Amino acid sequence: MNIQKLKSEEIFGLILGIVLSFIMFRLSFKMSEVLHFSNQIVIWVNTGFIVFFIIFGHYIVSRKVIDEKKRNEDIIGLKSNLLGFFLWFTVIIIVTLLNIEINRAAIMAGGY
Repeated sequence: MNIQKLKSEEIFGLILGIVLSFIMFRLSFKMSEVLHFSNQIVIWVNTGFIVFFIIFGHYIVSRKVIDEKKRNEDIIGLKSNLLGFFLWFTVIIIVTLLNIEINRAAIMAGGY
């Protein structure tokens, strides 16, 4: 196994992604409190974008200093994460409309 040394821009990008994920998490909870709306859809919206924002932060900050291979991995990661998010989001909406409750852990694990 090779250990890769990350550049400072990459580390900053990962931290930015974590911060963006936290901001999205907080905004989603605030919105659900204001609307008095909390169910499995809110749980998935809160947790489904965590990996996306981490990859997004890494890509935005370090896209000019990383090599082409890492840049392509970030783009593929972003696309596949969005595809997975919306596929699982569709499943969660259908399940919610059918009044079927899913365990929180299953909601989070199912999307990833």
